[in-house]
Amino acid sequence: MIDIVLCASGSDEVRIVHDLAVDRTRTARVVRRCADLAETLAVVAAGIGDVVLIDVSVRGLGRDAIAAMMKDAAVVGLRSATAAEQTALGLRHVLDASSSVEEILSTVTATLTGEQEAPGAWTQEAAEEQPETGGRLVAVWSPGGASGRSTLAVNLAAEAAAAGVDTVLVDADTYGPSQSQLLGVLDEAPGVVAAARAHDRDTLDIETMEPLLPLVQPNLRLLSGIGVPGRWAELTRTSMDGVWDVLARRGGLVVADVAPLLEEDEELSYDTAAPQRNAATLSAIEASDAVIAVVTADPISITRLVREHSRLEELGVEELHVVVNRVGAPVPGDRLRELIASRIPVASLSLLPDDPIACRTSAWDGALLAETAPRSALRKAMRDLAGSPALIGPDGAVAASAEPVRR
Repeated sequence: MIDIVLCASGSDEVRIVHDLAVDRTRTARVVRRCADLAETLAVVAAGIGDVVLIDVSVRGLGRDAIAAMMKDAAVVGLRSATAAEQTALGLRHVLDASSSVEEILSTVTATLTGEQEAPGAWTQEAAEEQPETGGRLVAVWSPGGASGRSTLAVNLAAEAAAAGVDTVLVDADTYGPSQSQLLGVLDEAPGVVAAARAHDRDTLDIETMEPLLPLVQPNLRLLSGIGVPGRWAELTRTSMDGVWDVLARRGGLVVADVAPLLEEDEELSYDTAAPQRNAATLSAIEASDAVIAVVTADPISITRLVREHSRLEELGVEELHVVVNRVGAPVPGDRLRELIASRIPVASLSLLPDDPIACRTSAWDGALLAETAPRSALRKAMRDLAGSPALIGPDGAVAASAEPVRR
């Protein structure tokens, strides 16, 4: 006897329960009728049922929820012909909600006889079938404190775009998103949330990603942040992995501004699956081709970087570029270089001069340094950094795809 956990809409639910109840063969039965996704997850986690028969349009259902259910039961989807979004969520077995009891029993049996792959396999299937990626993802990260990370990220992305490189700037900071404000973008919409949700619903690809990337400067597109920090739970680890994959397949340069924290505290606080506030940061760093670590020219910031270096290695960072911001008296640049290079291995180390007036003017105007202080030493240093291997890769791995922008 196959035990079925059912989560479907009213009319479909009643028909399926009735048809299975009058089935003379009695090979399956409905052991629990669930009202929503939360109840379904709880029932499956309690070990009730062999198969979950669930409407794919149930509110909140996505890849993470399906993967959680597949740890304890097989999953078969139901899809209504009138549903606004026709998606299978990556499931191998999806039936029309109007299917007969014979079709339902046949499909349910198929999921229990080995035709459905192991949990998690389907989540990687789409990525494995894609061609080789040609993009480059650079995560701009700092070990904490007001290091000027976001200002550096937006100006590096803008300088790369001005040089003719197709560039996407992603605001993946789940604590203090700011890129839309720094660029002076009004009517901000949480593009990264929309992209994550689309991936969770198995509808994200290069074509659906493009409308989420408005052109804010020539060759520069923005995937805006969550806006309100309280929306961090909408950026799950699985969905962000999918976002980086689609952006990489799109090609060009992707610059991700990420939050400073690298901990996974949720694993210590919960004995079940829990949302991770640092998921976007961890996902970006693990998926990145290079990490630019931004520190200020003071001993506290540098010490934080040295202490976090082992954590970066755990996350698989092999190409680490360090940028020391706000360099000026009384510590000379040579001493800073020696201090950092003698403690951690770095692919490159760059120094940026302190220019608070130019940065303050740029922030208040919602403009780039190239617009407010084009001849400043800080802007010139950022332009040089944008053309270095730290951003465009060794030997210029990310080639210019358009004519450089003349200002």
